[in-house]
Amino acid sequence: MRQKSDRSGTPRADALVSRERILRAAEPLLSEGNASMDQVAAAAGVGRSTLYRHFPTRAALATAVAERATDGADDGTAAGVAPIPLLAPAPPLEVTRILEDVPAHLIADQLVAEARRVAGAAVGLYVVDIDGSALVRLAGSEDLPERLNRPPALGPEIVPEGVPGFAARLARTLPRCTVTPLWLRGRVLGLLLCVGAPRAPLDDIAKQGAAALELANDYTDLIESARRRKPTTAAAEVQHHLLPPRIARIAGGQLAGGLLPSYEVGGDWFDFVENRDGAWLAIASASGNGATAAGLSAAALGALRAARRGGRDLVDAVLAIDDVVRGLGDPRFRVTAILARWHAPTAQLAFVNCGHPPARVVSRAGVLSTLAGPRHPPLGSDKRPPTIRVERARLSRGERLVLLTDGVSVRTTRSGGRFGARGLRRAIASASPPTAAGTAMAIQHAVAESSPERLAQDATFVVLAVD
Repeated sequence: MRQKSDRSGTPRADALVSRERILRAAEPLLSEGNASMDQVAAAAGVGRSTLYRHFPTRAALATAVAERATDGADDGTAAGVAPIPLLAPAPPLEVTRILEDVPAHLIADQLVAEARRVAGAAVGLYVVDIDGSALVRLAGSEDLPERLNRPPALGPEIVPEGVPGFAARLARTLPRCTVTPLWLRGRVLGLLLCVGAPRAPLDDIAKQGAAALELANDYTDLIESARRRKPTTAAAEVQHHLLPPRIARIAGGQLAGGLLPSYEVGGDWFDFVENRDGAWLAIASASGNGATAAGLSAAALGALRAARRGGRDLVDAVLAIDDVVRGLGDPRFRVTAILARWHAPTAQLAFVNCGHPPARVVSRAGVLSTLAGPRHPPLGSDKRPPTIRVERARLSRGERLVLLTDGVSVRTTRSGGRFGARGLRRAIASASPPTAAGTAMAIQHAVAESSPERLAQDATFVVLAVD
């Protein structure tokens, strides 16, 4: 662990004194058994951040205590000042140990400290803004940029296919820096940026760090705060909490989804999950706007998940949402939705459309067509059909299913027209590669850049690409 130093490179006396106080306090505590890092910090009279800055793990502290006991009396140093030990090989990083030993709000600093020790150079940890416009530095060296603009991202996740191109672009502006992605189940949650080539690969730290950050996010606001460049509305916070990961691998394909605008979203949502009966996917739009629409969306999504987790089928899930919306007691409440289930072994897509814009299919040749099928009334409306009809379609390898809300098609363009089917075709044609994530990102960029004006309503999209 590097100590604070003055301009000559000599470790500062106050840092050395703090380190010695920690070691003196730790020696009897560690010898007695399972003393926690918090107990050591309290006994030494230092803050937890100071303790973790000197000793990022309990194992590192124990090693330093043992070295001090063995070498401290004969090394010729002045009393009260401990020598600076040589860097020891970094022990394997374990997610469970990180979460147990390190407070959630300090995990980012801990990961950077571990990465810096392995790399032997300055390191920065970056996460993505919720609208995908920039990577922001969550922790690490202030010599590195605070923001890295225009990453290939869907909301707060980097599209894996875009990482090589983004790394090449960074190499032109930061030629001495190397990039290590934080991978988690086929998703990229952020980047480690290292000055120069790391002394040892950072891949394991990045992999463990991605899992640690994902789990720690439930226990601290630090990560989500860093992802917001301006305040979000209450409705937007509700919606972001409801959404699944933006990118997911499933049997026989890949799913990806996005939602705009990220800071003021109201009534749109999407959802997908893979169960034994296949991959469920849904997209919906609630009536109204702001907190009312967000609350209505939360109730509808809760009904869907309750039905799904209770082993119900598509029809039961549709009726469950309808019952919940009606039960809210406001006749103005409506939810349009498409609920679907993809079964990879049979290549079958089963779906129900309730007052929503129709699903589209993109062929291997890039031709866009509409999936035919009945369109039931919106959920919660007066016209509840006597029966719910499930339509089925076969999706072949290389085809993509695209689900949209009205906010995409009615988006006003610079010319004064609407985004519509023409804008969707152009966006899909520009997707490179034509994966689910690549297609969703192309739609996101096309909608956002079609006009400098703010979106009049939410624009949400989900793509299923069949392998």
